[in-house]
Amino acid sequence: MPIKAKYIDRRQFLKSSGGFALFIGVSGILPQLVSCSDSNEIEEQIKKYPLTAWVQLTPDGEITIYNPAAEMGQGSMTSLPLIFAEEMDADWSKVNVEFSPQEAEIYGSEGWSPGSKLMFTVGSRITKSNYPLMRKSGAQARYVLLNSAAKQWNVPISELTTSNGYVLHEQADQKIGYGELVPFLEMPDSLPDFTEEQLKNPKDFQLIGKEIPRTEIPSKVDGSAQFAIDIRLPEMVYGVLERGPLHGSKPTLTNESEIMAMDGILKLVPFEYAIGIVANTLEQALAAKKQLKVDWSEAQATGFNSQEVYPGYEQIASQKKKGKIISEKGDITSGMQTAAKMYSSDFKNDYVY
Repeated sequence: MPIKAKYIDRRQFLKSSGGFALFIGVSGILPQLVSCSDSNEIEEQIKKYPLTAWVQLTPDGEITIYNPAAEMGQGSMTSLPLIFAEEMDADWSKVNVEFSPQEAEIYGSEGWSPGSKLMFTVGSRITKSNYPLMRKSGAQARYVLLNSAAKQWNVPISELTTSNGYVLHEQADQKIGYGELVPFLEMPDSLPDFTEEQLKNPKDFQLIGKEIPRTEIPSKVDGSAQFAIDIRLPEMVYGVLERGPLHGSKPTLTNESEIMAMDGILKLVPFEYAIGIVANTLEQALAAKKQLKVDWSEAQATGFNSQEVYPGYEQIASQKKKGKIISEKGDITSGMQTAAKMYSSDFKNDYVY
């Protein structure tokens, strides 16, 4: 089925919502888009498929949302697409999730560093840093659908609303599914730069804040999930590192000939801080690592005793000089003065990231 759409140039594309556009397709995920590695490739996809970037929509109503963050067990494959789907008013049962291309200019968030866009995954900060971006992009997807339906029905866009994968015209008792709009979708010349006040009121959330099963759990349970260790490429080899016991220790390998004579070992790579082993298989690389004989130089931390440093920590902690306040809520001083009973305890732990 032909697609009726307006082409947008690269500048328009990147200007709109920090990179939102809508892909209209009939055959599922575009491998060309998933494999994009830079903005030039994405630009070519925009020329070939006029509306591509954050979300794909097929005539049967299936939606694929691109997730810009790595899944490390913190649930980003669910939380970020869910935020997008909330503002898009998408039917969550029809949502599929795929990783976005690694192109920060489009998929990066300013939540990490205002004024710059980064694609960065650091545990629990992912949802907070990408929350504004995903909400705005989802709202713009909804706007494209509303705008297209308004033109198809020849009614003001202000008379239309959306609900769970449908555009509704309540005055005329009409509704049309998102998938049914595929033949009529048009990308506007510009997209609204929605403010917080213009986005959905939290009291109307249908997905955010609700108990939603995580999207990646089924594939992890049935074994179909693909991890880095599952990747197999032609002529692929494996590398492992033997690192020093202390930061700054430098290695001297004393049995290089013995290691190179082992099955499958292709190369030994010396680093200032480690010895690298390249082998035909992971098992061969790990076996060679166990046989390494390395002399490590002394480092600044040589002789460090974590127990002996605690008195110094305690002295610093007991100083009256105030540290930098990161967050302050309530009145702790008043609370302690008026408390009926106070408990005091010391907790010690090694340095942790």
